[in-house]
Amino acid sequence: MRAPLPVITATQEKNHPMATAADILGLNRVSKITARWSSHYELLEAERDRLVARDCSTPETSAAKMDDPGDAAAEESQRCLALVSASATQASISDVLDAIRRIERGTYGVCELTGQPIEAERLRAVPWARYSIEGQREAEKSGFGRRNSLPTLHSLSEAAAADADESHDEDGEKDKEESNTQQVVMG
Repeated sequence: MRAPLPVITATQEKNHPMATAADILGLNRVSKITARWSSHYELLEAERDRLVARDCSTPETSAAKMDDPGDAAAEESQRCLALVSASATQASISDVLDAIRRIERGTYGVCELTGQPIEAERLRAVPWARYSIEGQREAEKSGFGRRNSLPTLHSLSEAAAADADESHDEDGEKDKEESNTQQVVMG
C-alpha cells in the first residue's frame, strides 16, 4: 500500500516553486562566465551557431543520370564530398561545444595535458584549443592528439572490388586451413 502524497500549501509553493521541464533539462541555467573569457564565450557561441546553420544534408540522387557513367561518377563524388564535409562540421561542432563547456566549468584556457595555461595567441587563433603548444607537441609525439584524417574517398566500384578481394582472401585462407587439417589427420 502506498503512503499518501504530502499536501503542499500555497506558502510552501512560493518558497519552493516546482521545477519546470526547462529547469530539469538545464535550459534556464544561468552560467557564470568570468569577464576574462566572456569575449571567447561569445565568439564560440557565434561559431557554434554558424556551424549548426550549415546544410549537412546529402545531395539527392537522380536515376536519370545513372545511365551515363560520367554523370554517375560526378554525382557520387559530390555525395562523398558532402558526407566528408558533414563529418568535419560535426567534429568542429563537438570541439566548439566542448570549449563552451570548459568556459562554463572554469577550466577553459588550461592545457588538458600539462595543466599549464594555454597561450593567449593560441586561444585567439583557435578558441577551442584543448592544449598549449607544448601539450600539443606532447600529444602529437605520443599519437594521442592525432585526429583521424578525413576519410579517403572511394567509388562504389572500388569498394565492391575491395570486398571481392577480401572474400577471395578469406576463401584462400579457408582452403589452406582445410589442407593443413587434412595433413595433420593423415600424418
